Amino acid sequence: MTSTPPPRTLAEAQEALRRRERELAEAGRQIAELSRELSDADHGLIALHTELEEARGAAARLAAIVVASGDAVISIDPLRTIQTWNPGAARLLGHDADAIVGRSADELLPEGALPAFEDALAGAAAGEHAEPVETRWHRADGGLVDVSVTVSAMRGSDGAVTGYAIVAQDIGRRLVLQSELAAARAEREVMADRERIARDLHDMVIQRVFAAGLTLQSVTALLDHDRAVDRIDGVVGELDATIEELRNAIFDLHRAPQQATSLRAQIFDAASAARRPLGFAPTVTFDGPVDTAIPQEVGVHLLAVLREALSNIGKHAKASAAEVVLDTGTELLLTVSDNGRGLGPGTRRSGLANLRERATQLGGTFEVTGRPGGGTRLAWRVPLTGHPGGSDRP
Repeated sequence: MTSTPPPRTLAEAQEALRRRERELAEAGRQIAELSRELSDADHGLIALHTELEEARGAAARLAAIVVASGDAVISIDPLRTIQTWNPGAARLLGHDADAIVGRSADELLPEGALPAFEDALAGAAAGEHAEPVETRWHRADGGLVDVSVTVSAMRGSDGAVTGYAIVAQDIGRRLVLQSELAAARAEREVMADRERIARDLHDMVIQRVFAAGLTLQSVTALLDHDRAVDRIDGVVGELDATIEELRNAIFDLHRAPQQATSLRAQIFDAASAARRPLGFAPTVTFDGPVDTAIPQEVGVHLLAVLREALSNIGKHAKASAAEVVLDTGTELLLTVSDNGRGLGPGTRRSGLANLRERATQLGGTFEVTGRPGGGTRLAWRVPLTGHPGGSDRP
């Protein structure tokens, strides 16, 4: 750096002084600007620290919710490898986190439930609204548990799917409560019918029988044939006994039935409950006995299949009519038909996998076909022999 020669005149000295002042002013401006930048950086660091602390707090709260949740909360990567497993999943499915993390989520699924699970993952990846899927999953002890599964996609900053969050809720208790509620409704309807029948018997039948007896008694006064009078007196006695039996029947009708609600009544109740989501009442037809032919184990599955089939019609078929037919013999055949839009090329059949799984579990079959006139026909068929309480008819 070269040194500046000393000023030789007053004017040069004044110019050098002014130049120095300008340099000092510029240096002051740069210092002030640097100070502002440092202050802004400091505020930015404080804000970033605050955001990080809030993010840590949110993550901690979310982790606490996941840990405390009674539902199974699971995360998997795009290859369906289990990454996280909360205590709710351990309670519901019986696997400890250490034993299940790193294994494929496919191990949790029965063969019939895999297509529905794959469809749920594909829908979540495509950004579709997550609809719960009712299905069955394997427990560690080899048993099956009824669950409602909701799948959501997890995405990175670039929008690519980095994995899936899965919430599985135990619906076994809910299904039991639904069955109990259906039984209560059916019992209420049965009692209402019994009350109506009792009123009709009391107000109409007994009065007519009693009037007929009085008429016959009045006729005996007009007869002079002893044998005819004896015959009429005998008929009047029979009418009196009939009136007494009717009164006993009316008394029994007023009492609540001691036995559980019949399966037939529960089937009618399930069809009636579907009226609101369908927009119409499906018809129900029986061919053969129901309560005496269908064992309890098969009846539980039958009701679940019927409810799910009617629910599928309400969600997807856009139908205006549906028919339920139950045929019993050496096997049980449940057919549920509708006049909806039928099976198109893009129809997802995986939602029916649970129905097929229930049939397979009972040694039966399940098929879904299109109807010639439009619509869909579901046929759920299981044998009635070999089950406790089942029919052994040839």
